[in-house]
Amino acid sequence: MAAVNLIGSYNYALVALSVLIAMFASYAALDLAGRVTAASGWTRAVWLLGGAGAMGTGIWSMHYIGMLAFILPIPVAYHWPTVLLSLFAAILASLVALGVVSRQKMGWFRALAGSLLMGAGIASMHYIGMAAMRLAAICQFNSFLVVLSVVFAVLISLAALWITFHFRDEKTGIGSEKLVGAAVMGAAIPVMHYTGMAAASFTPFSMPMDLSHAISISALGTAGIVAATFLVLGLALLTSLVDRRLAAQTLEVQEEKLQQSEAYLAEAQRLSHTGSFGWKPSIGELIWSEETFRIFQYDRSTKPTAELVLQRVHPEDAALVKEIIERVSRDGKDFDFEHRLLMPDGAVKHVHVVAHALSDESGSIEFVGAVMDITAAKQAEQTLRESEAYLAEAQSLTHTGSGAWQVPAGDALYLSEEWYRIYGFDPKQGLSVWRDRLQRMHPEDRARVEETKDRAISEKSDYEVEHRILLPDGTVKYTHTVGHPVLNASGGVERFVCTMMDITERKQAEALRDGESRILERIARDAPLQQILENLVRVVEAQFAGLLCSVLLLDEDGQHMRHGAAPSLPKPYIEAIDGQCIGPKAGSCGTAMYRRQSVVVTDVLRDPLWEAYRSVAEPYGFRACWSTPILAHSGKALGSFAMYYREPRSPSPAETRALEMATHLAGIAIERKLAREERERLRQAQAELAHVNRVTMMGELTASLAHEVNQPIAAASTNANTCLRWLAADTPDIEEARAAAMRIVKDGKRAAEIISRIRQLFKKDSSQRELVDVNEIIQEMTVLLRGEIMRFNILVATDLAADLPKVIADRVQLQQVLMNLMINGIEAMKDEDGPRELAIRSQLAENEQLLVSVSDTGTGLPPQQTDQIFNAFFTTKPHGTGMGLRISRSIVESHGGRLWAEKNSQRGASFCFSLPTEGRGA
Repeated sequence: MAAVNLIGSYNYALVALSVLIAMFASYAALDLAGRVTAASGWTRAVWLLGGAGAMGTGIWSMHYIGMLAFILPIPVAYHWPTVLLSLFAAILASLVALGVVSRQKMGWFRALAGSLLMGAGIASMHYIGMAAMRLAAICQFNSFLVVLSVVFAVLISLAALWITFHFRDEKTGIGSEKLVGAAVMGAAIPVMHYTGMAAASFTPFSMPMDLSHAISISALGTAGIVAATFLVLGLALLTSLVDRRLAAQTLEVQEEKLQQSEAYLAEAQRLSHTGSFGWKPSIGELIWSEETFRIFQYDRSTKPTAELVLQRVHPEDAALVKEIIERVSRDGKDFDFEHRLLMPDGAVKHVHVVAHALSDESGSIEFVGAVMDITAAKQAEQTLRESEAYLAEAQSLTHTGSGAWQVPAGDALYLSEEWYRIYGFDPKQGLSVWRDRLQRMHPEDRARVEETKDRAISEKSDYEVEHRILLPDGTVKYTHTVGHPVLNASGGVERFVCTMMDITERKQAEALRDGESRILERIARDAPLQQILENLVRVVEAQFAGLLCSVLLLDEDGQHMRHGAAPSLPKPYIEAIDGQCIGPKAGSCGTAMYRRQSVVVTDVLRDPLWEAYRSVAEPYGFRACWSTPILAHSGKALGSFAMYYREPRSPSPAETRALEMATHLAGIAIERKLAREERERLRQAQAELAHVNRVTMMGELTASLAHEVNQPIAAASTNANTCLRWLAADTPDIEEARAAAMRIVKDGKRAAEIISRIRQLFKKDSSQRELVDVNEIIQEMTVLLRGEIMRFNILVATDLAADLPKVIADRVQLQQVLMNLMINGIEAMKDEDGPRELAIRSQLAENEQLLVSVSDTGTGLPPQQTDQIFNAFFTTKPHGTGMGLRISRSIVESHGGRLWAEKNSQRGASFCFSLPTEGRGA
């Protein structure tokens, strides 16, 4: 009879209990996965092993309770070593599962591999567990259902891994989500078990069974397994809960610190204008900090991309930035560069970008870096450069160098470019030239300078010293140095900061001013022109080493050069130049006079202006010559001042200033000499004209003068006859004869005086000034013109102030002035009806000047022509020359006085002149 399979049944309470255990184990797996993921190092290993043990125990317990739920009509025992082996398989499968889901990433490959291993482990646990059954029956398996159970194990493992991985995060997996996940996993896991159980069939077997190491499980044993399972899972969950709370507290503290650190970092980034970024070139992902958004001026809601960065890059830097992005994306190397950003409002920012390349687990390159807004630094740097440039330019303009030197070593700490220039060193030589400066300090000044510095060090005080620098080419510079000590913490002198000013030009200017003063003094004393020009040349030559100067004068014909002064030039050269014609190519001097502008020839042997004079200059080594014309105020060329050097060169600013000064002084001296000569010619012409005027007037007064001379002659003749009669008497009357003779002598003297005055007016002597009495001259002119006065029936009234001071004047010229004014008054009244009165008055004015007025009652001044009567050749007389009043005014003004005319209140006119008295004129 064929064997009949045993019919089994299930204890549904135990089945439900196995499912509950599966769910509980699944929840524990989810919770433990989170702890394993959160842990690191040895803590991770502990959690991994402990979690695998707890989870494996739960899965094994579900499996064993499920087997116990299957009831056969025969007794069943279990081989406990095999049971333990199935427990080990469950724990190993759990270890694989936790290891997979606790990774940071779980790709499909890793998930499939994990699910295969976990499924194989669970299937192994199941069938090893079934192999532990000891019963009087043969166990057979349905191959299809076995395979199906294994497939279920793998698929359920894959689902379990996915659920566990996504719900492992304690922040997103707490509560209902984790419970739902555990329920799904708990319901799915028994499917594999009961499919495996369905694959088994049991046929009774009469052979005795091996019950060694086999045990039977009672209801109490089942309860113990369940209790132990819940205890293990409960302890695992309790431990996880405690650890989670501790971790949460730690995390809160860490998050608080992290938030504080992030706040500090954000504030630090804001204060330092430094943003941070992360960049994954492979996927184009960019992560910016808040400051980075602020630097690029994008809204926080904007997703940063490389394209947005390039939109802000300055057009001139775009190519560079693109090239760097492409290169680092390809090479994956660190980068560090600067570029500009052009903001929408047109503002330009400077940024410094630096990044470090990192490689993740997949080998992708990621950059972590910082972008710093260095606009302010760039502006400060630009301002600093400009300030340094301004300082260097200011030092160059003021010829002031600066430096610092150490005490006591004496080594230089800093030297400005202008310091190098003053000493004639190359800045590229560095600070070592500080020691070499002593060799260029004038030997006569070295000891004094060192003594001054030593005293400043010992006294911890400022120092100030002037000294000379002797350059290799023989040039001498004058410098003024000021130093200030810098003290250390202990009060000792640590270093000196100093400035050094090149005062060579000032010294030259002072010397030139002194020379200029001496030259002007000679000019004021009317020293000979030759002497003035030679002194001027020597003053200029003394200021510049190797300089030779000359002055050439332009001849009166305006065409030829004449020697003026050149004390240092060779005499043959002077003679060769003297008398040469000026022209467009007449060397430096002749061309300067011809053009009436400065001419600079830096190389005599090459310049075409010197072609005709090259043979003259070459024997004496003259190579450079610049000349400036000496011009009169009218612009007429008077000569030229020239500078010669025996090497090709251009004039320095100091030489140019000296040349301008010398030309100016030479012009003053020459013009003063010409003016003096012109004044002398004018004076002679005026004297000639005045003499002609006097002779003319004397010619017009011939009849009156003859009458004046005849009167004393006739009186002398009468007195002579009377004297003879007294002597011819029988008794000569000696007393009467003596009286007559005395009258003869008086009349003779009177005639001689009249003739003398007339002769003085006719004389053509040069002007001779002396102390004269103006009242006396008025009386003399009144007597001299008495004939004209009586002829026209004119009354002369004189009001002469007594005790008038004398004046320094030319007697004849004052006589001519009074004669002109008196004759003009007589002629103005001779044809007038009514009283004819000529009033002559002298007095002392308030300003201590002597005032003389001649008033008449004639026709008066011509209407609207009062200001013209003193002009040359203006006259109201039919036969007048128009020169009398003009000459009279010139004479009065040459004596320091003034001559003017006024209308009288009733009739006639008054002519007044003032003269300085002896005290004011001295």
